[in-house]
Amino acid sequence: MERTLARVTRLILVDGHEQQYLQLSEAGVAATPRNLTMVIGRGAAQEITMCLKGQPAPRPMTHELTHTLIKRLSGNIQETVIHELDQGTYFAELRVEHDGEVFGIDCRPSDAIALSLRGSAPIYVTEKVWSRAQS
Repeated sequence: MERTLARVTRLILVDGHEQQYLQLSEAGVAATPRNLTMVIGRGAAQEITMCLKGQPAPRPMTHELTHTLIKRLSGNIQETVIHELDQGTYFAELRVEHDGEVFGIDCRPSDAIALSLRGSAPIYVTEKVWSRAQS
């Protein structure tokens, strides 16, 4: 599966709406990087904002709790792979290492991105998704 490293380049927060917008761009591309924009929920947008700004929550939110559980159970977040775009919906897999074995967990891209940001893990987008997002 051919894939490219991506990074969060924009987070558009819309007051009074549940839907928020997250933009990913190809990382390390000198010319014109490809971009994709996905709709995410308000909770994930808040968590991603805090991760990007390095701000802790007053009390652990769901993504911080999940990250802590993975670490306490001797796991390590390896990466996020956004691997499918079907009828406007993106699909992702969070890859976690435990005892030398890496396994994938199906999840929403926004959740995987929030956990990858919290764990300083890379985010990848497959070529299939870049192609579909550009058309």
